[in-house]
Amino acid sequence: MRRSLSLLSQRPLVLRIVLVLCYFAVLSLMLLGYSQIAEAKASGETAASQPPASAFYRLPQYAYPQISPSGHYLASRVMTNGKLGLLVNPINSDAEPFLLDSGDRWDIRKTLWVSDHALLVSFSRPEAFGTTRFLMGRTMLLDMKTRKARDLFKRQRNAGFAQIQDAILGRSYDQPGTFYLMGAKGSNPKIRGVYAVRGAPQRLPNQPVQAPQKDIFSWEIDRQGSVRVGHGFTGDQQSGVLKLKDAQGDWHDVSRLLDREARVLAKPTKNPNRYYILMLPQSQEAIDDPGLRHVFEYDVSTGEETVLFAANTSEVATVLMDFRGEEVVMVRYQDESEPPLIFDPQLTEIHATLKDAFPDAWVSLQSISDDLSRAVFGVSSPLIPGALYLYDGAKRELAAFGHQYPGLNASNLANVHSVAYSSRDGVEIPGYLTLPRGLTPDTAKSLPFVVLPHGGPHVRDFRRFDWMAQMLANAGYGVLQMNFRGSTGYGVAFEKAGRNQWAEVIINDVIDGAEWLASKGLADANRLCVVGGGFGGYAAMMSVVKEPNRFQCAVSLNGVSDLSSFVTEGRWFVGGAYSRRYIGRLSERKTLRENSPVNHAQRVQAPLMLAVSSEDSVVNPRQTGRMHKALKKKGKTVQLVELPEGDHYLSRQANRKTFAEALLAFLKQNLVESMPQLAKGDSGV
Repeated sequence: MRRSLSLLSQRPLVLRIVLVLCYFAVLSLMLLGYSQIAEAKASGETAASQPPASAFYRLPQYAYPQISPSGHYLASRVMTNGKLGLLVNPINSDAEPFLLDSGDRWDIRKTLWVSDHALLVSFSRPEAFGTTRFLMGRTMLLDMKTRKARDLFKRQRNAGFAQIQDAILGRSYDQPGTFYLMGAKGSNPKIRGVYAVRGAPQRLPNQPVQAPQKDIFSWEIDRQGSVRVGHGFTGDQQSGVLKLKDAQGDWHDVSRLLDREARVLAKPTKNPNRYYILMLPQSQEAIDDPGLRHVFEYDVSTGEETVLFAANTSEVATVLMDFRGEEVVMVRYQDESEPPLIFDPQLTEIHATLKDAFPDAWVSLQSISDDLSRAVFGVSSPLIPGALYLYDGAKRELAAFGHQYPGLNASNLANVHSVAYSSRDGVEIPGYLTLPRGLTPDTAKSLPFVVLPHGGPHVRDFRRFDWMAQMLANAGYGVLQMNFRGSTGYGVAFEKAGRNQWAEVIINDVIDGAEWLASKGLADANRLCVVGGGFGGYAAMMSVVKEPNRFQCAVSLNGVSDLSSFVTEGRWFVGGAYSRRYIGRLSERKTLRENSPVNHAQRVQAPLMLAVSSEDSVVNPRQTGRMHKALKKKGKTVQLVELPEGDHYLSRQANRKTFAEALLAFLKQNLVESMPQLAKGDSGV
């Protein structure tokens, strides 16, 4: 790791585009991250042009901005010359910026200002311990007074997995310079305690502020640094564990709440007995739609529950509290169209003003100073590829200071259309259509189409900028992203419908999406390809197993091909409870084998591209190797794309480039050049 001055030319941080909003009050900072706004001109409009593919697959220029407690510094992960680094810039100061080179293979995982001049930086990189792959951790402390950075802890010899246990939990708002890490001493990373650290020690303190507990794998602290929540699995890996601490410091096992899909959202500090928990009511009669969770105020000392926020059409995503964790400021919902709840008249007025100015984007609060004088927030929509803004309360200025994808703007991006289609059993599946510029769902006809199921699978897609979907649309392809059953954000019933249904309900929803595209005339039924990463890669492979003649090609990036081995290999980290809940039991080996693409290579008729990251810590690279071997043995058409030193998420620029260019070439070969009548230019691709 080294200091660099290679980015000094980027000073000053705040660019020339400044919007003076005289009526903004300092309190508006609490609003900016939770309003749903858009600004098509955020990146500056130019004449419509055809961007190169590299404009889409490059890593974001800026990411993870963090303001120091005083608001004097802004730290961001940056890309420069194809390498990642951490740029620290003074705000409204003549001091020089500082660039910390992340070094080869290290990715910046998290940053935390622990005082006005001290920045904690956590790095990770893929490693292997025997046959098990994981993320090796490294923590550094940057002193802005001396402009020097050093490793916080020395690497322990023969510590095994202990090196990954450097999780940053947070800092104390009452004791500047004090921060908290979740760490393990010894070789077992499951035996983790919480350590209070001040300064820059070479080793973890001898005594944790929270000793390890049986069955607890991770901890949460509140804004004062008190350890309040413990998560884990039972020793037999069959059930989840949830523990909460009361005001007297005693722990309560409330694992029963997990049966109601409980998730702790906030830990108020005025009364340590109180928690804000998102979960289902005890009885279905308590709500109109039993599939939606409510936010409860839960008193751990008495077990009393009080509904704070009831779901209507969408579940709560976030409860935002003030920086001390004392009062609720705002509640944001999963559904981007659902307006947030704001508990301040002035914030309500400002929110209405911003909605009028920016009606069609997602705004997320990235960071805020302790005194609420400065805040950074990001803006994203299909036409805004990640714009970052700085709000200065003293000057009452809103300034754009960085764009994640320079060269992309509203004039050369494709709009995204919300759609829905009926599955074969009548369930409505929501999704998004990304079409080549100038086309709408009414005008698009017989396009070559990519069906793009998301990973997870228990996450979801949003109507925001998606680099892969936009790159494909820029190349002339239509793209369908669906939130199949199992996706989050549509209630527990919808999400539960996808559990243990990897090869059935979810794949049916994916295939039904392709059928819908063809039935509507949007897609050419003979030019469909299914593409995905992680679970999406599994979905791509399983789709061409179940429907060999529906798709003309398929692409899997780090996909799961063998469920039995995936469950076995993953138990150590994710726990048997997770596997049993979402995938299946090891005792159900026959079902797992039947639901594994690797065991059905003979059914695959479409050409298949398999991309694999050599250091993937989420899906073992051997999953791809087994599928490749099985397809070759059956004489199938298969292409293997290897991504050296790559992780699950295409975090290395070289790997993202390799994959993106291979994907575009594969699609062109199988959706365009394979059809002679279209290869002459009739396809528009």
